[in-house]
Amino acid sequence: MVHKILMSVDMDEWYQCRWATGSEYAIWPDTQTFFREYYGTDEPIGEIIPLTEKILHLFDENSITATFFFTGEIANYYPDLVKEIANCGHEIASHNYVHKDYNGENPEEFYRNLRESKKILQKLSGQEIIGYRAPNSTVSGYMIQDLIKLGFKYDSSVTPTRPIMGKFGKFQNAPKNPYELSKTDFSKPGDSGLWEFPWPATPYFKLPSGSGITTRIAGYHYTIAALDHALKTGDSVYYFHPYEIGPKPTVSNLDLKTKLFLRNLGDPYFETLVRLIKRYSGRISHGHDLLKEILEREKSLQGLLQ
Repeated sequence: MVHKILMSVDMDEWYQCRWATGSEYAIWPDTQTFFREYYGTDEPIGEIIPLTEKILHLFDENSITATFFFTGEIANYYPDLVKEIANCGHEIASHNYVHKDYNGENPEEFYRNLRESKKILQKLSGQEIIGYRAPNSTVSGYMIQDLIKLGFKYDSSVTPTRPIMGKFGKFQNAPKNPYELSKTDFSKPGDSGLWEFPWPATPYFKLPSGSGITTRIAGYHYTIAALDHALKTGDSVYYFHPYEIGPKPTVSNLDLKTKLFLRNLGDPYFETLVRLIKRYSGRISHGHDLLKEILEREKSLQGLLQ
């Protein structure tokens, strides 16, 4: 059996990162303030469009269909981009409506925004939206029932690691390959009907991996060590953002952590991404197809056991 990688693109613009507008310690208090102060407009200027076109070309060259996780906010700014990606045969999935942390303090907002996001994305893409990824990978147990209620079939927000720099959760004991979630806990298998597609972690130390961010910071070999470790026993996940193949933002006086976060943007990362895609050629899928394969395997296994 050949295990596969869910290739995914989080359709965030760089200004949505925690250091820019996405947290209480951000440089700008919200995106509207950022637009006025940085762009001199009341809306984004389309930086994501040529970068996404470059990604679509790369995927087409390598016969890849991927999952693109959109916030409702970005989808409203760029409706034609959602339609184009869907028309190219890729899966559209939800990244909630606003790119912010959702947790135990804002459950009503989580549900309201999630519902609105799904409604917008289904209308624009013409697809049934079944996949979800939490902004900043922040999840709480109550979200499982909300996702099920709104018709989602899988989540991809968990890394089997410990909390690091405000991200992730206490997931070091979570499975490293896709599993059906419990009804109340993202770290535990169960029978909720909602599947988790976890990101890979490194062997032994269980450090987060499987993302453009960790690839840019720690390198190609760090990434393939984690992916190869996960692929030995099951399917895995890789994700990145369009801004990671673009130029570094012209923002001064950044702290050391943010400078590290922005390391190797542009061509250095794009070249590494191409290298990763070539290495795992023929083993890349999107969430909808991968879930279908997993469920078929489960059904076959149950048939053998009967």
